[in-house]
Amino acid sequence: MHKSSPSKSKSLYSLFFSLLLISSCCVFKTDPPDLRITGQNYPSSVNANQRFNLLFTVGNFSSGDCDADNTTQGVVNLKMTNQLTGAVQVNNNQTLNPLANNSTQSFDFSVIIGPENAGTYDMVFTVDPNNTTGSVNTTNNTQTGVIVVN
Repeated sequence: MHKSSPSKSKSLYSLFFSLLLISSCCVFKTDPPDLRITGQNYPSSVNANQRFNLLFTVGNFSSGDCDADNTTQGVVNLKMTNQLTGAVQVNNNQTLNPLANNSTQSFDFSVIIGPENAGTYDMVFTVDPNNTTGSVNTTNNTQTGVIVVN
């Protein structure tokens, strides 16, 4: 029967517990939530009086090694402003539900702009504009674009 030396057993024991601590650090802790825009789909141009949809997907993902905490409820906002006149044509809010780690929520804004308001529009989609969800990184909460209404 072969016996291992005390120093070899102590080294293996230390290595085992070090690996256990490293791998279980997330068992007892979570990272702050981080809401991000993970997808969008909208046309670059539409005809006046034509209904068009602006689709956005928001997700909650950790920016660290552990799972993200759940977010609290908030809102998302879509604003469309005429570049020529500065008039805000669309300013809609929808409810952002609390999101668990790696969860997403999709938003579908349906819009019609009449011929009297044809022009080029700046579009801004903002996640949690009032900072109420607990998301720690607000630099990835806005999607901008341009839509031409002919």
